[in-house]
Amino acid sequence: MKRGWWLAAAAGMAVLAGTQAVGSGDPGPLLDYVTSHALHPIDRAALAAGRVGIVKPDAPAAVRYLDWRLLNGLDTGADVTEQLATPCCGDWQDLTGAWLAARREVPGVATDLYWISTERDGPNYTSIPTCFGDAFTTAAATLKARVAAHGAGSPWVRAWVAGQDAVFAACSKPGVSLPPLDPAAPAWLRADRLYQQAALALYDGRLADADRTFADIGRDPQSPWQKLALYLQTRTAQRAALTTRDPAAFARAHAAIATLAAAPDGTYGKGEIGRMQQVLDYNEHPAALRDRLDQALNAKPATPDIAVKFKDYWSLSNDKAERPEAADWIATLGTRDRAEGLAHATARWQATHRNAWLLAALSLAGRTDAGAAALADAAGRVPADDPAWLTARYHWLRLRMGSGADAPLRDQADAILARTDLTPSDRNIFLAIRTQLATSLADFATHALRQPYCQEGQADCLGYAGAISDGQLARRGAGWVAFGSDATLLIDRLPLPVRLELARSTDLPTELRLDLTLTNYTRAVLLRDDAAVDETARALVTLLPQVRGDWQRILRTAPGADKRFAEIFVMTKIPSLRADLADYHRPSGTTASFGGYWEAWLVQPPRGPNALRFPPAGAYGDGWWNRRESGSDDSAVDRTCDSKCGAPFPIHLAPFAVPLQDTALRERSAYRTIADLPEGTAGGKTLWEAALAYVAAHPKDPRAGETLYRLIRVGRWGGNANQMGKRAFRLLHTRYPGTIWAKRSPYYYN
Repeated sequence: MKRGWWLAAAAGMAVLAGTQAVGSGDPGPLLDYVTSHALHPIDRAALAAGRVGIVKPDAPAAVRYLDWRLLNGLDTGADVTEQLATPCCGDWQDLTGAWLAARREVPGVATDLYWISTERDGPNYTSIPTCFGDAFTTAAATLKARVAAHGAGSPWVRAWVAGQDAVFAACSKPGVSLPPLDPAAPAWLRADRLYQQAALALYDGRLADADRTFADIGRDPQSPWQKLALYLQTRTAQRAALTTRDPAAFARAHAAIATLAAAPDGTYGKGEIGRMQQVLDYNEHPAALRDRLDQALNAKPATPDIAVKFKDYWSLSNDKAERPEAADWIATLGTRDRAEGLAHATARWQATHRNAWLLAALSLAGRTDAGAAALADAAGRVPADDPAWLTARYHWLRLRMGSGADAPLRDQADAILARTDLTPSDRNIFLAIRTQLATSLADFATHALRQPYCQEGQADCLGYAGAISDGQLARRGAGWVAFGSDATLLIDRLPLPVRLELARSTDLPTELRLDLTLTNYTRAVLLRDDAAVDETARALVTLLPQVRGDWQRILRTAPGADKRFAEIFVMTKIPSLRADLADYHRPSGTTASFGGYWEAWLVQPPRGPNALRFPPAGAYGDGWWNRRESGSDDSAVDRTCDSKCGAPFPIHLAPFAVPLQDTALRERSAYRTIADLPEGTAGGKTLWEAALAYVAAHPKDPRAGETLYRLIRVGRWGGNANQMGKRAFRLLHTRYPGTIWAKRSPYYYN
């Protein structure tokens, strides 16, 4: 049954009834290390307690307004935080889930209904919300009551469900009709059907029909919906005004609201009078409403329905030339024009001396901006008991990093990390800063791990099982940890001996040691470092036991061509192997389930320029969606706050790693792949061609058939240089036609 059809009244405006709040949009489940949406209970509890944390300019406007209140000493608390941080309308599962679950309990109804559209198409490719969550909640509760009274198997209950299905179909489709009702239907069903008829007429835009039907319901003392009738007529009049934009219709809506206001105390819906009037004011007197809302929203005690008021306030203020101060701050903080926003925020800070404006200016300031030094000095003077302190300290560190001695910055980061009131997000940010200030490999390892927002006890992280196998997460106690993207970047810029030392650390979780050791193994093979190959293989006997026999064969084979082939043979089984963590994925499950694409490493590069570089900063971060952004500017990539805290925090190479860079870069000449060659470059020999050549020269090797089988797949999924897949196919079917490997390879890939 529909009770919340009034929730949306006009394009560009949301008006809520009951306790539903309007706040931030839901970004969906992400493997977050830094969050700006305040969706997690930990973050909400901190905000409710008055702890601002690091202000995130990319946070939803409602969360930025919550920051504004906290920065200016205005009351918040749990209720205010919940309203402002709660996503506006949820998703369709939240809206319709209770109803869909309830109707499935009725035998004989259609069971293939899994989704209900709650919007109608509007002009210019827009969508207009029509049905809202409380409609489905009420329908589910009413159905349960009817089942309790008449039985789930009652044909009249099924008829009720059929009618309600039609009502909800009208949420998105015009011209829907209620199914015919049997003349023998009981009185309770006829009363409910009349209400369904009115709700459907309302959704379908037949407002006069809806008004007449609600009036009929109001005159029927036997109807269970009679007490709602006056209120619903008032809402229908309001909808007519907003739909037609006719002055006479607005006058009728005002009269209907006045009639409801004059009704006896306890009349259903009297508590909605103020909101209904606000809807009309939004459309008739927007400037006056905005000013009233600004006054209410900047009062020290929080106004009731604060999220509803803010939604209208922001809609009436955003993208306007003249804005009230709170809206101006929210808009400036999230501006896309950094230079203009920085100038405006700086001017407002100098004029008002409000730390909120200082934070806005800091968030927009880059290290090379003319006023950055003065802003950093001001950030350093913010008192520790000021709500702006943590954000100011973050930007102080960001703007000072790389411009002087690291020791004072390291001391500041250590002092902040010693606090017990940091949210996981803010702790991860300061850990990233501290990692970039590490003085030794051990110091680096102490700060390199981050805790993502995952629920304890889950078998995966936020419903994404792949996050565990993508070289991201590792178990620590009941939760998860992973290397921060800034830490991963630095690890990839370390030479092999230092990476080997890091992988030996038993303080690291086993899964992360596996990731390090596999990438170290790949490097060792490409560098032809037999000692490093043996060290990594020895560790991998335990860390990746699915191919234990291959690791053991490597260990017992003397250096030379046979050992080289044993090293490559195991690599044909693990397509996700990489020399860098940037695009590596952790193998999981059985050998047959190892996924990914093989790299076409060059063991004999063609002659020509050998431009060596590390993976760009853009290749790291963004949860499991790592991508190589070869053209990215490292100074514009933020691996500390994931671009959520304002101007980028460029990577600062940890002091202990700086003298290692030349060695690490020289090593990279061995990690080149076909993809690294300039377009049109010919020649060169890949690691896989070396394996093919070995098999061709050793026809009696027991691994020959399997190697050819795997090389066919390498040719398909790892670059088919020099028609390697075709050559492997022909050799397999010529020499080993009756083997299982030939039977599994009926064709090759061009």
